[in-house]
Amino acid sequence: MEEPPGDAMAAALRAAKRALRGELRQRLRALGPAEKQRQSRLLGLKVIGHPKYQESKRIAIFLSMPDEVQTEEIIKDIFKQGKECFIPRYKPQSNHMDMLKLSSAEDISSLALTSWNILQPGDDDSTREEALAGGQGQDCTNPAERRLNPPDKSSSSDSWTSSAQSQQA
Repeated sequence: MEEPPGDAMAAALRAAKRALRGELRQRLRALGPAEKQRQSRLLGLKVIGHPKYQESKRIAIFLSMPDEVQTEEIIKDIFKQGKECFIPRYKPQSNHMDMLKLSSAEDISSLALTSWNILQPGDDDSTREEALAGGQGQDCTNPAERRLNPPDKSSSSDSWTSSAQSQQA
């Protein structure tokens, strides 16, 4: 029996994503810590200086893992500017993600570590505002990150994004 065209396309897309993630991991391993930090600093300055960021009041951003674009300075600036900061919480065994409010940059130290080694609010944390609750969304999502699915458990980092890669050129 032949596979329906949609299933074949989905399988091809998954294979392409796997290959791309593998290539990105190789490129990332080739970069030294100083270069990763330099690129993170450049990207952070671009994000903070972007007009959309400047006019936004509510911003969604990811908490970086060691091999990813470092977002700590952007997060500090979000709070320094008096903006609201939302971070992802992935639901186990699904592709569902909520964007939950951080109360401060220091609030990060209270977050739980997932099986993917990602800091996020715990499943039992029901006190945080969800970004889309009450009809309000984020004004600005971090252009450095377009992660829609949690990282593969087999890797320590799922990717540097195309925005970060463009900084390498």
